Amino acid sequence: IGAGIMGHGFAQIFAQKGYPVSLYDIDEKILKAALARIGANLDTFIEFGMIREKEKKTTLAKISTFTSLEAAVGKADFVLEAVPEILELKKEVFAQLDRLAPPHAILASNTSGLSITAMASVTRRPEKTVIVHGINPPTIIPVVEIVRGEKTSDETAGLCYRLLLKLGKKPVRVQKEVPGFLFNRLQLALYREALYCLETGIAAAEDIDTVVKAGYGFRSANLGPLETSDFGGLDTFYRLAQNLFPDLSSARSAPPVLERLVQQGKLGVKTGEGFYAYPPATARKKTRERDKRLLQQLKLFHSRG
Repeated sequence: IGAGIMGHGFAQIFAQKGYPVSLYDIDEKILKAALARIGANLDTFIEFGMIREKEKKTTLAKISTFTSLEAAVGKADFVLEAVPEILELKKEVFAQLDRLAPPHAILASNTSGLSITAMASVTRRPEKTVIVHGINPPTIIPVVEIVRGEKTSDETAGLCYRLLLKLGKKPVRVQKEVPGFLFNRLQLALYREALYCLETGIAAAEDIDTVVKAGYGFRSANLGPLETSDFGGLDTFYRLAQNLFPDLSSARSAPPVLERLVQQGKLGVKTGEGFYAYPPATARKKTRERDKRLLQQLKLFHSRG
């Protein structure tokens, strides 16, 4: 439900594994563009030997598009909502889904931080509501978070876990419904410190990004932060924490360096400028390069089992 980045991405994921998919949005132009992006994604997969040429055709054939929500979900077993991150909008969508989808259908949200308990409150099936949160680009990044609401049943959470395994994903169970779940809590902790280092002149944007890509992130592809501390020695990390934690950013709101860019309409790739400039050709090139590198990592990830 919603054919944007995450919506069309999950449509591709399900279709690649042979599931018939109904992709809904309010405008035929949006749906047409989504199918074009799926086709381009599949071309990249073919180029890297992840799928064969014939799989592109069979995958696209599994996806039907709809501008009628009733037609899209009337026979659904599993519904994934991926509309903008506005709670009232999501509650409105969930109320409609509850009315239109079969009683047995699971209603899932791809929200990156809103409450599934709040969304479930407008339905008659709170035990069948759950968060299934993928990471952008969802067609490549293995991790998907499963977050239970107050009334999500064991059966619903377990079914989603098994389903994600069938999709070739790496599902993780988030035990508590907390803001940001797990991925974004960790991501924003690093982002807060990166912004602090930029604003206080500790380093330039390029060098901050290089440290993460060629240092922290390079290692983190193989070792998580807790594993890293095990390898480095918990006594060493204990001393680091004692010495460094008091000096790290403790900001409770977005810093001026980020606020200024947002107020100026410099929102990143989608507007052509953020911390860096992204003319259209550069944006396309960098997106393609990102996906190629991630696909190389995905091959290594699968080879490790």
